[in-house]
Amino acid sequence: MTLAVPLIIAAVSHPATASVVASMAAGASGAAVATGGVASFISTTVPSLVASMLPSGITTTVPHAYASGFAITVPEVWELLAVFAGGLSGGLAAVRRKFDVVGIITLAIVTGLGGGIIRDVLLQRFGIAAFQDNRYLLTALAAAAVVFFFSETSAKLTKPMSYIDAVSLGLFVVVGADKALRADLTILPAIMLGVITAVGGGILRDLLSGEVPAILQPGALYSLAAMVGSTAFVLAAVWLGVVKEFAALFAITLAVALRFLAMWRGWQSPVARDYSDHLTRLPRRLMAYTPFYSPLGKDKTTEDSPPSDEEPPAPE
Repeated sequence: MTLAVPLIIAAVSHPATASVVASMAAGASGAAVATGGVASFISTTVPSLVASMLPSGITTTVPHAYASGFAITVPEVWELLAVFAGGLSGGLAAVRRKFDVVGIITLAIVTGLGGGIIRDVLLQRFGIAAFQDNRYLLTALAAAAVVFFFSETSAKLTKPMSYIDAVSLGLFVVVGADKALRADLTILPAIMLGVITAVGGGILRDLLSGEVPAILQPGALYSLAAMVGSTAFVLAAVWLGVVKEFAALFAITLAVALRFLAMWRGWQSPVARDYSDHLTRLPRRLMAYTPFYSPLGKDKTTEDSPPSDEEPPAPE
């Protein structure tokens, strides 16, 4: 409510409102003016309003600040932990499918490093990070070795590793989206690459295992949490002008909290629902009150059906 009142006041006082009203009075010829006025309000007034409500130092007016400066990185220890967790997940998937040692190594590598590799191949700007430091491949290989020799023990680590994976989700979403912004990509591609960085490894694991990717099925909001976190970071940094550090902190917190809540509460991503009947129910009811209306085939069935020879049931 506290945010709605300033937005309403700004909307009324902004010149875009006058442009919209004037264009509506002028007719179709003023449509372009209205569009430009609304776009100006969304792109300039709303960020200024948000900046005025936030503490100083959180927002910036430097043009394209989100694409300059230092890159957002993940602590190396946590990055290697995330690769190891992904490697365990891929290796255990290979064991369940009864793959050999090559299959276990392959799934461990693609699950632990696949998202970043897909992102870097699509960007074609900064090289492939997974191949620039041997520790990433060695960590994935270590996870494959643990699964190969101690698969039963590795399966018991699935739950704690799932929490590491949940935190890694928020971290790598922001890293991927920031890398896309530094490569001069626009909002939607940056959001997409942020999501791919987080979920790409799981997609490759499932495809190589001959299964439908888990992120495409109802689950504990994995891909949806990644999408929310990536969208929050990109919009906060690009549209609202929030400094990258604070935008990243907000997006990571949002994605990780959503993922944890989904795991604890058993939330699942929504599936398709058909509301066609709701759209046609009201017109059908209205037509029922018009003269000469009857449901399709009702009168014909009543008139053309031969009389029944059966006697009516006796009253009880």
